[in-house]
Amino acid sequence: MTIRANQSVFNPLNTYECHLEDTQVDVWQFSLLQTPKDYESVLNKDERARADRFYFPIHKKRHIAAHTTLRRIISRYLPISAKEIKFDYNEHGKPSVHGHAELQFNLSHSRDTALLAVGKHKPLGIDLEFFSARPYEGIGGHIFSEDENNELQQLNNHLKPLGFFHLWAQKEALIKACGLGLSYPTKQLTLPLLPPTNQDVYDTLHKTHWHVVSFMPSVECCAAVCYDPSISKLRYHTLSDINQL
Repeated sequence: MTIRANQSVFNPLNTYECHLEDTQVDVWQFSLLQTPKDYESVLNKDERARADRFYFPIHKKRHIAAHTTLRRIISRYLPISAKEIKFDYNEHGKPSVHGHAELQFNLSHSRDTALLAVGKHKPLGIDLEFFSARPYEGIGGHIFSEDENNELQQLNNHLKPLGFFHLWAQKEALIKACGLGLSYPTKQLTLPLLPPTNQDVYDTLHKTHWHVVSFMPSVECCAAVCYDPSISKLRYHTLSDINQL
């Protein structure tokens, strides 16, 4: 594993033991720089059409790698092939596998890296954010709580990217677990400004408890996974070659 922070929270994932359990969440990390073999036979017509609409070749390459690898990983947990998988979408665009509602998954990617979380029955969310120059306090005023913004303003300038993206990744993971996307009132949540996070969080909108774990797949990014507090085991695997699936 290559996780730089909160590594002790994760157990290694044996890719030959891909099975769904109610109390377990698996996290996969993989690169989007490789071109999957036979992707044209794995992706459906709509996915291929979306790839062809990208103007820049690098964005097309990332899309193909992300969605082909997503299908191949999910097929490890289900008795169907990657190309046979069909997706349903809720009103906010969150996907699920048609005919296999027990499988829960969430995909996030930033730059050339992707993270995929897989579980059973209980909703989950994952997010990855690479650091970049932003008007941190200006954006924070729109999406962070008053307490979070006050803490962010008091940080030294060299720590503000870390605080900003750490908060952002946690909030994105939680609202993705809820399945609401950007319609969630993120200002109602107050989360830890600096990593690591490994704690229960109360969702006032749904009156539900979640557990949030933050981690750093590499030193220049923040990630977080959000899941039901009954989950007792997290497994993690960095896929070195997506064509090994």
